[in-house]
Amino acid sequence: MSDMEIGALPFIIKRGKPMLMIITNISGKSWILPKGQPEADLSNAQVALLEATEEAGVVGKLVASLRHKDFKRRGGGLLRIYPLSICKVLRKWPEQDFRKRKLVSVKQALALVTRKEHIEAINYFTKPERLKQLARS
Repeated sequence: MSDMEIGALPFIIKRGKPMLMIITNISGKSWILPKGQPEADLSNAQVALLEATEEAGVVGKLVASLRHKDFKRRGGGLLRIYPLSICKVLRKWPEQDFRKRKLVSVKQALALVTRKEHIEAINYFTKPERLKQLARS
């Protein structure tokens, strides 16, 4: 097991406000961001894109001007999150039978997501100075 996970913060800007795509974990008990393990034949950025498609059913592009940010995970290790601008929401996706997904406001996401490092990632990428960069993506 790697001590790093790679994830995405999938978002779309609606009426000037970010909406975030969050998903349930496999048990369906908690809301999280799409994430997975590093893969030997893919860059971390490619893993973030892949996880967003497999787990959340979204296709998008990474926000180059923001890059990624690392957050400490409970029990050690890192969660590396890439902001991902949603280009397309798929009607069918690989993990649709295991997960629910929901497009929500930042406020709703912060109320639903329970993992500390996921909350930190949402807070980090939705600060006003970064929101401008997300909106330009």
